[in-house]
Amino acid sequence: MPFKILLPVDGSEGAARAARHVAGIAKMVPELTVHLVNVQPLGDDWMTRRSFKPEELAKMEQEWAEAALAPARGILQAVGITCTEHVAQGEAAPTIARLAKELGCDQIVMGSRGQSSLGGLLMGSVATKVLHLADVPVTFVK
Repeated sequence: MPFKILLPVDGSEGAARAARHVAGIAKMVPELTVHLVNVQPLGDDWMTRRSFKPEELAKMEQEWAEAALAPARGILQAVGITCTEHVAQGEAAPTIARLAKELGCDQIVMGSRGQSSLGGLLMGSVATKVLHLADVPVTFVK
């Protein structure tokens, strides 16, 4: 029976650990589909718009997304998992929860802390928000 996992990544070591966990799951679930996602913040504040041309900002965002996706992609490809990649923009937690639903994922697997871990301590972490917003089981990898 096919099983779909959404794997949000931000290029952090926590995201790499989550990718290694998914690679281990693949050994037990032969019909595994992995949706690898990176969520970029909206670059729409006035200072950003004033400082960069739209095409420059788009190029930078694509470079940032590629840098975030590459480590997890490499881990998954090393064990023979082909994943579908998604780059989205918006607030991370609601975007992750929405994508899991839209893509029909059975589970979300993510690092318990990512690039924004200090901000998470002060304002509530992305991981905690995903847990509250998601309609599917969420596995955090420490």
